Amino acid sequence: MAALLDPPLAPFAATIAALDDATLARMRGRSWQDDPRCPAPAALARVAVRHLTMAGAVADGELVVARALAAEVVALFGRLYAIGFPLTRVALVDDYDADDQRSMAADNSSGFNFRVVAGTSVLSQHALGIAIDLNPIENPMVWPGGERCEPTAGAGFLDRTRVRPGMIVRPGPVTAIFDELGWEWGGDWRHVADLHHIAWSRR
Repeated sequence: MAALLDPPLAPFAATIAALDDATLARMRGRSWQDDPRCPAPAALARVAVRHLTMAGAVADGELVVARALAAEVVALFGRLYAIGFPLTRVALVDDYDADDQRSMAADNSSGFNFRVVAGTSVLSQHALGIAIDLNPIENPMVWPGGERCEPTAGAGFLDRTRVRPGMIVRPGPVTAIFDELGWEWGGDWRHVADLHHIAWSRR
């Protein structure tokens, strides 16, 4: 399928670790806030994952997620790697000062970010460490009518019938993996199609 590249020859690799002092220092005041609603550092984990890039190279990335979910995240990225699904980059949102707009504009795939849903006071699923964004440019958030999207660089991917590497479509191999492993896909939402967003739903 056009959304995939040839599976990589290098074996998949991943590690799960508690947040060390250096990682927490990067996050403090950015994705991690001194707020009673924010998960304690001990409830989070740093997950390092190998992934395929859009150029077909192998790269190592990192994201922070809920500690209880870390093994599920490794399983997901392992499956995406095995089928040749590419990711532009996988980095902590703190590399972009926890600015969701900047992270999306860089086509960054990321996890934990203590923030509210835009325009509301409701905590995002990212604030709980149970959501991941994958290739926001290839998979933008699309509002009803299909003319407005975020990030705006995703406008070139509004035609979902022309499947290109890094895109998530249904039916397709990536959404089949989401369904099998227990991830909810924002592309199935009715009020807005959040094509880059997935959240753990099997509890």
